[in-house]
Amino acid sequence: MTSFIYFDYCALVVEVLVTVAIFIRKMTRGRLNRWALGLIGTIIMATVADICALVVDGSGARYIIWKVIANTVRLWAISMIPVMFCGYLFAMIGIWHKIRNRRAAGYIFNIPVVIMTVIMLVNPFARIIFYIDGDGAYRRGPLLFALFVMSFAYLLLGLSGVIRYRRLFSVRRMFSVAVVLGIMFITGILQLVYYSYYPYMFFLAAAFLITVLGIQSPEERLHGGTGLLSMNAYVNDVIKYKELNTPIGVTLSVMTNYNALIEMLGYFTVQDIIATLAARLELWASASKVDVDLYYLGGGRFAVIADERYEDTVLAIAHGFNEVVNRDVSVGDMQVKAMNNVCFVSCPDDIDDPRFLFSFDSRLDMETYTGELRYAEKLFDKKRFELRRDIGAVIDRAFTKKLFALHYQPIYSVKDKRYVRAEAFLRLNDPDYGQIPPDLLIGEAEKINSIHAITTFVIEEVCSFISQPDFLLLGLEHIEINLSPVQCMWSEFLSVLLSAVKSHNVQPKNICFNITDVDSPEIFEKMHDNIEALSQVGFGIYMDDFGAGIFEVERIARMPLSGIKLDRTFVREGLKDDNTAVFEGSLRMIEDLGIDSVAVGVEDEEMESRLCALNCNYLQGYRFCRPVEKKEFIRFILMG
Repeated sequence: MTSFIYFDYCALVVEVLVTVAIFIRKMTRGRLNRWALGLIGTIIMATVADICALVVDGSGARYIIWKVIANTVRLWAISMIPVMFCGYLFAMIGIWHKIRNRRAAGYIFNIPVVIMTVIMLVNPFARIIFYIDGDGAYRRGPLLFALFVMSFAYLLLGLSGVIRYRRLFSVRRMFSVAVVLGIMFITGILQLVYYSYYPYMFFLAAAFLITVLGIQSPEERLHGGTGLLSMNAYVNDVIKYKELNTPIGVTLSVMTNYNALIEMLGYFTVQDIIATLAARLELWASASKVDVDLYYLGGGRFAVIADERYEDTVLAIAHGFNEVVNRDVSVGDMQVKAMNNVCFVSCPDDIDDPRFLFSFDSRLDMETYTGELRYAEKLFDKKRFELRRDIGAVIDRAFTKKLFALHYQPIYSVKDKRYVRAEAFLRLNDPDYGQIPPDLLIGEAEKINSIHAITTFVIEEVCSFISQPDFLLLGLEHIEINLSPVQCMWSEFLSVLLSAVKSHNVQPKNICFNITDVDSPEIFEKMHDNIEALSQVGFGIYMDDFGAGIFEVERIARMPLSGIKLDRTFVREGLKDDNTAVFEGSLRMIEDLGIDSVAVGVEDEEMESRLCALNCNYLQGYRFCRPVEKKEFIRFILMG
């Protein structure tokens, strides 16, 4: 017996050390951690009771009452361990809301626990589970097996939940769960068959150690610098709630001055600020008695997830979170403002796809800091995000079903008093998403490498139009094609273009390309080679969107430009009295370079008159015509 009790001592040491580690790592918040603490507490109770039972076992007919108490607590705790582990697995899966909402499921889970507890309380009088005989020896009762049967039922219930929701478990976590369940089943059977199998508690301690290291995985769930849950935990939890269709309230926080603070105070000082905010959030959650999950996502980003229990108070939680993260932080003698943009997201009402939620903080980062709580329903364009998700399929369908089309907008010459040019615009009207915004279409097509196929389509369509007799009747000098920097850097661009020109017997002078400037010198140099090649072949090159971004005079001088297109916003603002000098100076610069100036966004007769007075020869905008499909465009020019 002495050798057996050493197993219990070893088990107790392991259990206490694991418990201390749990508290040191602050793994105490949240439903999952509560079940883990309940499980280890039950195991410790069973181990202590088992030690007590072994100590008094050899005392003969003495200490009968203590033997009854020790064995009652031991058997009850051993019976509760599978119950706690089943609850722990359900918390990990995240299905407690289903048990709560289905009253019958709650009864099924709780009634056996009540029965086992009542049986153990009446056992000292009824002697149906165990009893101590006249010699002080432990004897089994007729219904002892019933405790083990109910315990095994909870293990099977937990196993069924794991199997049903196995997609939520990684391979390592699934393996760890299988090992723990196997240990519990095997040791439980041995304990039922062989009462003298005392190392039972030692193997349960080993099972719990596997639970903490292989299933709980603190190194995966916790952020080391703050003690909050990590980005990995956040991603896994959001996906879990999505898979289970569980409504949650997510509050996101983005520190808009994170990089600026690093530049001013240094990286490590900013990390101290982050740690201070994390500690404040934990104190706030504890003081408010809200059992929510707090996350640090890195880069000055925090998040809190309130599950279905807080359905009626999620907004109050969001407001409290916002108040905490926007308090000033003391750094030496300074008070530093952590400028956190905070937004409440109701899932799945506002955002029902985890991929949208994971990218939403970048949208929040672009918002001007106000300190007020924001709401995703006002910031989030759900249709646009869904389109981004499905853009690959949308583009494939557009090519298959020939949904792409080009619209043309005429350009008016003040000098010639007629339309002399036109700009081609790509349009896509999808049956599911309707008219796709061109900027989104091009931007997403660049990400999924569909942009070159689109470029080829546009070139082919423009060349086909120019080669038709209708084009000669219009008397146009050229058609303009817009090129993004990615399109302009395409190594095969020139060969595809020359092939199309040759195939349709088109002259290069009939095609002009609108190029947008970039703020990266490296990208500009890559673009410059293709731009030079286009110019040498005879294609016209226009600088597009002038006035909307960074335009270096040195670059403009280096580029073989035929003209510059003035951005619509620059035109509108430049015609205001306070800005006229800057606008006129830009027009003079373009004139001195000996190239054309084209004013885009001309909307009314007043703008036309003022631009004419400033000697801007080429005008484009709704004042004359919107971009229209080819047949309507031809009709408009011929009738105009």
